[in-house]
Amino acid sequence: MLPVVLLTDFGNADHYLGVLHAVLEREAPGVVRIDLGHEVPAGDVWTASFLLRCAWPHLPAGCVVLAVVDPGVGGARRALAVRLGGRVVVGPDNGLVAAVGPADDAVELAAEAMRLPAPSPTFHGRDLFAPAAARLAAGAAPAALGRGVAPASLVPCPLPEPRRTAEGLEGVVLHVDRFGNLVSNLRPAERGAAIELGGRRLRRVRTYAEAAPGELVVLEGSSGYLELAVNGASAAAATGLRNPKSEMGGGRS
Repeated sequence: MLPVVLLTDFGNADHYLGVLHAVLEREAPGVVRIDLGHEVPAGDVWTASFLLRCAWPHLPAGCVVLAVVDPGVGGARRALAVRLGGRVVVGPDNGLVAAVGPADDAVELAAEAMRLPAPSPTFHGRDLFAPAAARLAAGAAPAALGRGVAPASLVPCPLPEPRRTAEGLEGVVLHVDRFGNLVSNLRPAERGAAIELGGRRLRRVRTYAEAAPGELVVLEGSSGYLELAVNGASAAAATGLRNPKSEMGGGRS
């Protein structure tokens, strides 16, 4: 049986996450479950996409990823199972399942095809996504869960790529981590390339400790992106920067 990796915005204050685990155990008894994270801000597809993208290289090669951050639950958005290499991502078609690259193939989930009752219009995580993930983990073929859809029709990931300008590459902040580090969408450039913020050239270091206390610096973070950091403090607080994602409201999923 394949492991299931869970990423949601359910938090731990309510029963929603526990119910998700219960459905997985009911549908695939003994399935190994890995909690990638459940504190994604409510409805925040941008942050969920970033977290999934950063974790992707380190997940088990044959796992099923159950990614449920779904402000459009019950609406027109599709529910999908998407295969990328040896892994499958189950989640809403709102850009999240596209966060880790182009799909090899995709299936739109259908409760009828899985012989499930009509799902609650506000909790597809429990009634549609979790049963689909469990069945995939137990060896079901994606084609048994619904009808195939063109991978090119998937909603694109919301995370932007760097923009090339006359001065060079222009990046944005993708994520502010709990330490206040500002993770950009820029990958490490060639050694010696200048990194500027608002016309100010920043010193590039290898570790946080190489910066002087309070100094704003640039370094390559563990996810392979360039990030702004302050030794012993928050780069977000020091600069006032944050990511430019759109605020997204919505319900549970």
